[in-house]
Amino acid sequence: MSQHAPYGHEVRIRIGGPAGFGIKAAGQSLARVFAKAGYHTFDLTEYPSLIKGGHNTYHLRVSADPISSHVMATDVLVALDRPSARLHVAELTSGGALIYDPNDFEPDPAEDLAGRDDICLVPVPLSEIVDAAGGVKIMRNVAALGATLGHMGVELDGLEASIREQFAHKAPEVAEQNVAVARGGHEHARSAGCAFPASLPYVEPSQRILVDGHEAVGLGALAAGVGFYAAYPMTPASSLLHFMAKHGDAAGVVVKHTEDEIAAMNMVLGAAFGGTRSMCATSGGGFSLMVEAFGFAGVSETACVVGLFTRPGPATGLPTWTEQSDLRFALHAAQGEFPRVVLAPGDHAQAFEYAWRAFNIADELQTPVILLGDAYLSDNRATTDPFDLDSVEVSRGKLVTEGPLTDHPDALDAEGRYARYQITDDGVSVRVLPGVEGAVQLVNSYEHDGYGYGAQGENAAVRTAQNEKRLRKLALAKDLVPAPNRFGPDDADLSLIFFGSTKMPVTEALRWLHAEGHAVNALQVTTLEPFPTDEVCAFLRDARINLVIEGNATGQLEGLVREKCLHAVHHHLRRYDGRPFSPEQIYAAVKRLLGEPVELTVAGAVAAPKEDA
Repeated sequence: MSQHAPYGHEVRIRIGGPAGFGIKAAGQSLARVFAKAGYHTFDLTEYPSLIKGGHNTYHLRVSADPISSHVMATDVLVALDRPSARLHVAELTSGGALIYDPNDFEPDPAEDLAGRDDICLVPVPLSEIVDAAGGVKIMRNVAALGATLGHMGVELDGLEASIREQFAHKAPEVAEQNVAVARGGHEHARSAGCAFPASLPYVEPSQRILVDGHEAVGLGALAAGVGFYAAYPMTPASSLLHFMAKHGDAAGVVVKHTEDEIAAMNMVLGAAFGGTRSMCATSGGGFSLMVEAFGFAGVSETACVVGLFTRPGPATGLPTWTEQSDLRFALHAAQGEFPRVVLAPGDHAQAFEYAWRAFNIADELQTPVILLGDAYLSDNRATTDPFDLDSVEVSRGKLVTEGPLTDHPDALDAEGRYARYQITDDGVSVRVLPGVEGAVQLVNSYEHDGYGYGAQGENAAVRTAQNEKRLRKLALAKDLVPAPNRFGPDDADLSLIFFGSTKMPVTEALRWLHAEGHAVNALQVTTLEPFPTDEVCAFLRDARINLVIEGNATGQLEGLVREKCLHAVHHHLRRYDGRPFSPEQIYAAVKRLLGEPVELTVAGAVAAPKEDA
């Protein structure tokens, strides 16, 4: 690669314009083309909470080398309106291209290009190309895709195949019309007389798949044998509902679009009581409505999985943006004290794995499990190796599905009666499905005795015994949950701590730092409850300098580290503007702490190592 792409053998493409122009759909078509050709891809979609209008962008990173996140820099900017040029010209690398329709606007050197003279202008009459093919205005995005590949010198075969596949359910002439539009854009860009300064090396086609975080979660849930899914649409959790609705029938899953989140949580409890693996998902506002029923799951010892996929608050907040500010909410939601497990996947592969593991943990502990994510993981697609279905295990824990109960003495008391909440050493009682002969089922929201009778729960000794019984599950949970992940050398000059989707830009920044010879390591806290105190404390003891990175304003993970480990946190890096961390930000922060400060340009060109570093 040339000096214009210091990140590696890669190209970055951004498409910008108003909502309603099919920007995301067009960008994902391009991602499929490169993914099928064997390249690594990662995309980032940013859009306001508007049905139409407002500024939307789709950023696609394509690389011959493994990548794990988006970056700030852009090599090709497709501006479907003038604001897209003005807003993103600073992100263009030197020699980068601006593709635009001269019938819409001509870039003003001062106002649109910020005085830059190192940008390649590629005028493509998108509207005229669409009109010539007899198309409609939204098809400008297809012409822009063809223009992008034409400017890059990439043949159109892959895009044509993708278009025909995408429109296979429609009349053949619809697909061919779109192909003609793509060809028109391709030819115009190739004849623009502006050479693209970088090129992607040839790679062998691979079997990698292209998924977003919720497709990964959904596939993990299906692999685990989920039988019931309920939700009320709320960004960014809505896409998981769409996935389950699309694939539920074929997989034998009952999918319910409920009237609100209260109903969703309560229906999940009912289905779980009947023995079905059950799940719901929402964002912070919806989880606020679920909280009372979530507590019901705790006191009734009901196994269920709750997806909490966060966005900035409070209240409606920023519906379509990302943040990690609901961590403490997940840890403390619902009145009283009861065990819950909080898992925080960091990338698409972990989203799949933690989803199926969540169902096992819920069943083995008979308590709710929260899958904590955010919009950055939920909405953005990346190539990843096919998920390992052979690694999926199904464990239902202490579950009796058929009688006679005499074959299960652990479920019975000394008098031969079934005791649903019998006191046990590990806090987990034998659970018998409704309908099994001889098992009387009493489940309610009151404190109760071992048989489920609420009246006895007000006895002080009974209350204490049942409360302690439930909380003993946390000790068992420590052997079931994913352990923290360590990255980098054991002996490091600087140590990073983070959770959730921050893993993606952190591991990208680590690659750059290690390429320069910097001794930096990192710890991903994968389970937030029960907190991995021993592992985090040991990591901090070995750290010369530590840095906590998280996407919130108040340092919620940092506070947990101080609380659980009684250890000083030396530095923190926080972001809470609705945008995810970029690896350039993390790279620059680490370099500053190592005494080698760098200038972080908008395009990030100097904040990443050169290819020969």
